[in-house]
Amino acid sequence: MHPAHAGGTLSRMDFTATLLPRLHLFELIDQPWYPRAARNLSTDYLHTVSTRMGLFDAAADVLARGLQAAGTDTLVDLGSGGRGPVPRMQRLLEARHGLKTQAVLTDLYPNAEAAERARSEGATYLSRPVDARQVPADLRGMRTLFNALHHFKPEEVREVLEDAQRRGEAFAAFEVVHRTPGGVLGTLFVPLLVLLFTPFIRPLTPLRLLLTYALPVAPLALTWDGLVSTLRAHRPEELKALTQSLQRPGYTWEVGEVREKGKGSVTYVLGMPVR
Repeated sequence: MHPAHAGGTLSRMDFTATLLPRLHLFELIDQPWYPRAARNLSTDYLHTVSTRMGLFDAAADVLARGLQAAGTDTLVDLGSGGRGPVPRMQRLLEARHGLKTQAVLTDLYPNAEAAERARSEGATYLSRPVDARQVPADLRGMRTLFNALHHFKPEEVREVLEDAQRRGEAFAAFEVVHRTPGGVLGTLFVPLLVLLFTPFIRPLTPLRLLLTYALPVAPLALTWDGLVSTLRAHRPEELKALTQSLQRPGYTWEVGEVREKGKGSVTYVLGMPVR
């Protein structure tokens, strides 16, 4: 790259970081007091939109590398909410890489209804709360976080990564929210997306219809949380600085961005044991 171009890129990155410093505002679904029914409105929607739009499809190759490096066929998903994209990722891993996997889904606030649906898909969804910063020793396998890393402050992200590294478990976090002007403007479309995708959510209950179309609880809550997620997102260069400080013999970290044709970019953090 020409030095002038490199300088221009750096200047734009610095300008964006200055224009949009990370703000750790509150997300409704993070709050212990938030009603379970309202939280499920959001997490079930996020599962549906991520699956139907294939937002994380580009992550399949990264996941495959982590699984192969760790020599495991188990995904331990943290912050699963309404199941997230894990079932779709399992199908992609088998179709693209011939990897048959089993999945254990977990969350700090488990979604009991989603747990029942997960069982029908052959996954296990734990009913007990699991904190991504201190994963119980009995949960062995490659740890994943889909669009959940921004819920943690930088020092908490370090705890999440250190816990995986200390246990020698492969780790991958993927984010489709980006702290950029475009990312912030994109949240303006969230209410429309909620209205469009709600009919595809299962089960489609009278309460969900009421709190989406008659009383716009779901559109407003998801728009607020979407905006906050964008302002909380960790930029790739911030994640690179963090992982560089974690490098140890026997374990390696990388940060990057992947993209699938016709879809937005996915920021990832990948940790792998070196055998």
